[in-house]
Amino acid sequence: MPVDKLTHRRLISIVGFLILFGFTIWLYAAGTYQSFQNYALVGVVLAVVTIAVLYESGREWRHAYLGDTEEQRWNLPPDILSFLSVFAGAMITFILSVDLGHGAVVASGLVGIFGAAVIKPYAVPLYCGAFVGMSSGAVFNHGGLALAGAAAGVLFVMSKHVFNGFGGKLGTIAFSGGVFSATVLGLPTLSDAVMQWDVGGLLVVYCVIGAFLTFVLSVWFGQGPVMASGMVALAGGILLPPIYGADLGGTLAIGVTCATYAGMSGTNRFEQARWMLPAGVLCAFILMYTAPYLGGIGGKLGTAAFGAVIGIRGLIMIVDRLKPLPEEERAEGMTS
Repeated sequence: MPVDKLTHRRLISIVGFLILFGFTIWLYAAGTYQSFQNYALVGVVLAVVTIAVLYESGREWRHAYLGDTEEQRWNLPPDILSFLSVFAGAMITFILSVDLGHGAVVASGLVGIFGAAVIKPYAVPLYCGAFVGMSSGAVFNHGGLALAGAAAGVLFVMSKHVFNGFGGKLGTIAFSGGVFSATVLGLPTLSDAVMQWDVGGLLVVYCVIGAFLTFVLSVWFGQGPVMASGMVALAGGILLPPIYGADLGGTLAIGVTCATYAGMSGTNRFEQARWMLPAGVLCAFILMYTAPYLGGIGGKLGTAAFGAVIGIRGLIMIVDRLKPLPEEERAEGMTS
């Protein structure tokens, strides 16, 4: 029995949804587990947020399963160009970061700013590719990175109708492509020790600043998410290492960069910038407590941000659902 076009589109969206959801919930489950081993209070926070991610993802499932608006139709030439933009962004960023020695944060920021300023129609997929290119040269060579970029490009097109407006989606796409490539090629990933609070406290501060500032630049000042994120990430990558030293400053720059991806969220998900404050805190927690897992794969920062904003949105929706109805609405419901 042939599959009609609508069913085919839904199947592709469902697969994209499941991949993004799967990697996000895995990262947050891993962070929750590791935090309970080190600092139980953070474990409780992350456990609650993980439940909220599950709740909000369930709500989002309807868009993958039932969505059929004109914007959700496939358009082959632009989709191919989006794929090529992801791939190009990955390779360019990797070359800038590894071969030319600019580092992942500065390289991705430059690519994001270039995309937003020069090729606006494809700035988003180009920036998605930049997250793939943030991968470590200790994990990937150019061939492995190319496979990761191609996989991310395919997933970008497959998932273009789900989770829109949540910052960090592009990074989660990149992370999925990187994990796919590392798994297929049998590449070992990196592992770091869990960060201690003498560094973690500063990380929380800078993650909060990064998320809030990016949202403000994007929404209040009209710079758009890609330009705002690229600007804040580049500033962090340039300024923080000289201020705090290469090691600590580099770590804080990574935190700022991670949080900028949360700040890329749209007003269809968050109308007020204040929600970026807890998002920044969650980004810092996940960075701290997932350090032992899948290091060196680009997009992990975005996945941390993605789970943070989905979880916060889920908590908002849960609280709204638990609020008692106004007297007028309760009476209307009883008489209907």
